[in-house]
Amino acid sequence: MISAAADSRQQLRAEEILRQRERQIYRRIDRMFAVLMMVQWLGAVATALCVSPRTWSGATSEVHPHVWYAFWAGGALASLPVWLAWRRPGDTITRYTIAVAQMLFSSLLVQVSGGRLETHFHVFGSLAFLAAYRDWGVLMVATALVSADQLIRGIFWPLSMFGVATADHWRWIEHTGWVLFEDLFLLITMRKSTEEMRNNALQTALFESHHADLHRYSEQLHRSFEKERSIIEGSLDAVVELDARGKVLNWNGPAERLFGWTVAEAIGSQLEELVIPEHDQQRYLAGLRQLTESPAGSQVHQRFEMECVARGGRQFAVELAIVSIQGSEETTFCAFVRDITDRKSHELDMRRAMEESEAANRTKSEFLANMSHEIRTPLNSILGFAELLVRNADEGDERTRRDYADTIRTSARHLMELINNVLDLSKIEAGKMQVERARFSPHQVIAEVVSLLRVRAIEKGIVLNYRWDGPIPETVTTDPHRVRQLLINLVGNAIKFTEQGSVMIVAGVAREGDRGLLTLEVRDTGIGIEPSKLSDIFHPFVQADSSMTRRYGGTGLGLAICKNIAAALGGDLSVDSQLGRGTTFTAKLEIGDLRHVRMFEAPPDAATGDYVDRPISANLQGVRVLLADDGETNRKLIQVFLSRHGAEVQTVENGEMACRIALAEQFDVVLMDMQMPQMDGYAATRKLRSLGFLKPIIALTAHAMKGDREKCTFAGCSGYLSKPVNVDELIRAVEVAAGLELRHDELVKQEKEKKIKRALAGPIRSSLPTEDEMLREIVAEFVESIPARLDAMERALADEDYEELQRHVHGLKGSGGTAGFTCLSEVSAELESYAAARKGDQAAALLGELREMEPLIVV
Repeated sequence: MISAAADSRQQLRAEEILRQRERQIYRRIDRMFAVLMMVQWLGAVATALCVSPRTWSGATSEVHPHVWYAFWAGGALASLPVWLAWRRPGDTITRYTIAVAQMLFSSLLVQVSGGRLETHFHVFGSLAFLAAYRDWGVLMVATALVSADQLIRGIFWPLSMFGVATADHWRWIEHTGWVLFEDLFLLITMRKSTEEMRNNALQTALFESHHADLHRYSEQLHRSFEKERSIIEGSLDAVVELDARGKVLNWNGPAERLFGWTVAEAIGSQLEELVIPEHDQQRYLAGLRQLTESPAGSQVHQRFEMECVARGGRQFAVELAIVSIQGSEETTFCAFVRDITDRKSHELDMRRAMEESEAANRTKSEFLANMSHEIRTPLNSILGFAELLVRNADEGDERTRRDYADTIRTSARHLMELINNVLDLSKIEAGKMQVERARFSPHQVIAEVVSLLRVRAIEKGIVLNYRWDGPIPETVTTDPHRVRQLLINLVGNAIKFTEQGSVMIVAGVAREGDRGLLTLEVRDTGIGIEPSKLSDIFHPFVQADSSMTRRYGGTGLGLAICKNIAAALGGDLSVDSQLGRGTTFTAKLEIGDLRHVRMFEAPPDAATGDYVDRPISANLQGVRVLLADDGETNRKLIQVFLSRHGAEVQTVENGEMACRIALAEQFDVVLMDMQMPQMDGYAATRKLRSLGFLKPIIALTAHAMKGDREKCTFAGCSGYLSKPVNVDELIRAVEVAAGLELRHDELVKQEKEKKIKRALAGPIRSSLPTEDEMLREIVAEFVESIPARLDAMERALADEDYEELQRHVHGLKGSGGTAGFTCLSEVSAELESYAAARKGDQAAALLGELREMEPLIVV
């Protein structure tokens, strides 16, 4: 079916080609006859002029009529064929018109020549020319026309045809016979020519078909080649084509980039000599031989990892895959090379990460076991001694009952410390640990830490003390709470791991340019740490020895927290230890500029003393508090604490009840637990604020992470306390919220007023030894700057630019203390707090006091 359809298409194409060629012949011969007509016209006129140019009548002569006949008749005969050959070449009407005109030209020539025999040959020539059309119809029309001409003129005008006055009536048959004889040969010739044209057209059609097939096949090969080349060139892998001997035949772009050799340099080289190091060449050649010896037609390939060397000597790991390609003449190979350096590195990193993950899991498992033990120990004490109190095991003895209560409180604080450590670590790991910068006395902080932990040291029979190595700064600038936390952890650890001897805190300061560093060394005479463990002790959940955990307890979090605190304060924490002889932890903390800080040779006579946990004294008489908390124990405890200070407390269990009662009755403060059933504290606070409740709402939440305070504030809370609630903080918060903070600060304020009155009674002089010329110059420079400072404060206050006011007041506070004017620092400190709270009236009053003091300040 396919062959028959192809033959049919070829036949149709051959016919089309034949018609095209016939039309080309027709057009070409039409143009030839157009020229011939013009030549014949001129020839007819010339013949007439030669044969009978003139006719005579006696002694006169004139142009022979044949001449005029040749001119006009010849022009008429030539005009139409020439026009048709010009305007419609190749058309059927054109060639038939030319055939008629051509034969009439033969008749014209015979007539103007007087029937000469020579002109009759023009008829035979015309038929031969017309046979060039290869159209038997044209030849037949011409033959019929010439036969009719010879018949008619031979009978009626024999002189014009045969050149005689009378002729045999059958003479025209003789002439016609010769014409038909010529036609016979011409028709045979035309038939053979037409057959040749037809065969030629068929051959051309076949050639075109084969050429089209060849072109399509060539296009397919080209597309296949381009596709293969694009795939190879676009491949991420290096692709190398090899012959059976391992010689490079092709080399793509990635291979150039991977190995550094160009295509021109690589082609013709042995691959093993070019890119394979000596120690891997034998393995490569063995794999190549195995591929070469594989049975014909089998698809065999080799894949292995090995080392390759690039131009310049760089070695790297690759994955090499070689595939055999069976050709008609020889077998070639295609090698795919992939750089697996990164993969190898990732695999190594993954193995390390898995090992570290397994180690971390083991460490965390140990930590959970330790934490479980650490939490259960104080929890057992709390539950046990609480059970004794419930069962009246003290038998009414007040001293025993207080001893039980003290044990419960101590255990609870220890439990709270464990939880705080875990929370601190989670803040550190989340990158959310915050530090503050404030001025404080480092001597005060160290003394408080020593006082706090001295009882624990005495219980173990060891000495806990501290000293300063060098001058002692009056104040430093950093976060006092984080410094205290750092020292408590370090000193607590030192006491824990020291059985006899002492624990010593050595403090000192150093200057690095304009920057000051506070150095805190905690030295102990304890068990020490193995050198191999020193790099691990600052990791979370890790202790130097797990057996130490069982012996001494602990969670392994303290040193990790200390390390991060030191880093957050712009310093570092390091350790030096000798096994069995003791350990020294050294913390270096950035403490700001020390150029204007007063330095002491001995600790100042400040009210440092021992750190004593004294209960706060407050009067909440007449304050109504609404407490919303779903925990019955929390409600009872908070109600007892506030009631003992005079507050009237009403409790509810959820946010919905809190909203209903807060709107129905009058309360001064609302304490709102943020996690409650039915309606939580966030929803309850938003609802109260939307309904116009304006009284203070203090959030109570067990969440103490960064962002929790902001979340409560956004809900509408005006205060924030984290659970478990510190009693002093709770009472202070209620006192401030109820507007009773003046009661708490009354004594402090009265004392300050006394100092100011005493100062206003006479000149205010610096406490510095101004007999020293240099110090006197510093004090004088400060005194001269006071009026400008106060002017700047008044302008900032008038513009209500509290940030600018706070900045100027802070500068006066620090400079006043440095210059020895303590009264200025005290008033400035309070003014700074009012500026931070944007309390303009209070700030204006204190600024007025500073103006009163200004003229009394002298050098």
